[in-house]
Amino acid sequence: MPIVLMWVLLACAWAVHADGALDTQRVVVAGGGLTATLYALGVEDHIVAVDSSSRWPPATAEKPQVGYMRALTAEGVLSLSPTLVLASGEAGPASVLHLIEAAGVPVRQLPAPRSAADVRTTIHTLARLFERPARGRELIEHLDAALAQARDIVAGYDEHPRVLFVLSADGQLLTAGRDTAAHAMIELAGGRNITDYTGYKPLTPEAAVELAPDVILTGDHVIAAMGSRQALLAKPALALTPAGRHGRLLVMDSLRLLGFGPRLGETVARLARQLHEQP
Repeated sequence: MPIVLMWVLLACAWAVHADGALDTQRVVVAGGGLTATLYALGVEDHIVAVDSSSRWPPATAEKPQVGYMRALTAEGVLSLSPTLVLASGEAGPASVLHLIEAAGVPVRQLPAPRSAADVRTTIHTLARLFERPARGRELIEHLDAALAQARDIVAGYDEHPRVLFVLSADGQLLTAGRDTAAHAMIELAGGRNITDYTGYKPLTPEAAVELAPDVILTGDHVIAAMGSRQALLAKPALALTPAGRHGRLLVMDSLRLLGFGPRLGETVARLARQLHEQP
């Protein structure tokens, strides 16, 4: 073990109070939805660093970065002298999180939300952890009201557009199946995710044409990587689909679309309107 890391590990032994309660004074957050929720709770002053998926609200840009949540390093996290690491269930690697815990810094992982109920649970958990119960109740009430409005919007449409979600397009398309945030969001917004597999998997041009999506949905990170909307639609796997021929490509902020944070209700309503707009 490098000498610098050893000293960092020793210096972090104070991360838990003597009574066993978690110390939330200096928190590193790995997960955009978690970061958004902490800002909504008004405890952003407790955050000493965030991961690269934490892009909302804009003030997160002022926080130090610890890299992508799936590729954390113990040295990078521990160098900030955190008292707690809050991480999405998708964060890792697991070996790094174990090393951080071995240094005496508690790691609290929360399951990645896949439903409105999951978002409520996350808000409730964090509100209790940071002793903001009243603000937590307010956020949940606002979430429920926004979701009710979104359900009314979805109920007003008879059609359920066939949607293909693209997570990445570098080389072969990587698309969303069931048990993903994208699948859950499409279904909430009144669409139909047309893939029949679980998780994110590559999709061949032949399979994409056979699926015949009415709408292609993606995050803004994909368009940034491709250079333009036209470049994505020109991919062989998409160009010959009904969505590709008619230019039915919807692009949303990636964190807003997949983060399942406190803006879930408004996001569902927005996506529902966009999915059901006529070409």
